[in-house]
Amino acid sequence: MATAQLKKKVIAAMDDLTEKKVQEVLDFVSYLKLREDEWFIDFVNKRGTSAKAGKKAGKKLTKLEDLQKVYR
Repeated sequence: MATAQLKKKVIAAMDDLTEKKVQEVLDFVSYLKLREDEWFIDFVNKRGTSAKAGKKAGKKLTKLEDLQKVYR
């Protein structure tokens, strides 16, 4: 399917969404663009290594659900 057709399909799919849901779509698009950046990949790898070391040392890790509550 051509890119223009896909874009029209995405717009049509978002047509009846609430403002909050449209914002979530925009946030996800931003994430998709961001995750391709080299600095972001390095950041995630460093955080993953740090989290593994912390868990191994017995530190309590923050759950994703708890972080999401803070940022919503």
